[in-house]
Amino acid sequence: MVPYTQVIGLALILFVLALALVLTRRSLLALLAGVQGIFTSVCLALLGFVRMHAAGGGATPGALSEAYGFALIILAVAAAEFALGLSIGVAFVRRRRSVNVENASVLRW
Repeated sequence: MVPYTQVIGLALILFVLALALVLTRRSLLALLAGVQGIFTSVCLALLGFVRMHAAGGGATPGALSEAYGFALIILAVAAAEFALGLSIGVAFVRRRRSVNVENASVLRW
């Protein structure tokens, strides 16, 4: 079993890498992948903190399963966001002939 400190550390590293990806890249697919990484790191941190709370004796037995369920809901919302962003991205690429998000400064088509 992996200690909760390593789980939280991994979540922090993943969050920083995903945030760097969002802030430095201009490709639409890289931005979507970075946002997906942020959602994943948040779920991982949630599960790590719940395990830390459970190790201290403060959590009820159902708290861990509730946290897993909440993390699955977050990941489902993130997958839906990715699918919607990808469909908007396909329409954008067809219209503008570029994946560079700096070309999206005009809101009208």
